[in-house]
Amino acid sequence: MKRLSTILAAGAVALTMSTPVLAGSVGIPRSYATAQPDTETIAELQQASEAAQTEARAGNKNNPAFARKSYEIDQLVERMKSGEQVSQNQIDEALQPVRIW
Repeated sequence: MKRLSTILAAGAVALTMSTPVLAGSVGIPRSYATAQPDTETIAELQQASEAAQTEARAGNKNNPAFARKSYEIDQLVERMKSGEQVSQNQIDEALQPVRIW
């Protein structure tokens, strides 16, 4: 019985130690085929950025939230143009109006 429990314990330790090796490389993105950026989405994002800039200049000059939102949208557009994958959640969040609390 002791021999069986020793073998099981050794097997469990070996499996625990080898799991990271079997999992593969961590932090290295897999290469996927890069799709062309969606020009319609980019146009929508650019309009949202311009709307935020206009709002910042017109009625909310003391609130930097509009300028920050415009900057974040511009960064997202640049990432899309460079071919970087952007999640739909990030796009949806960028298209939301600025929230001022």
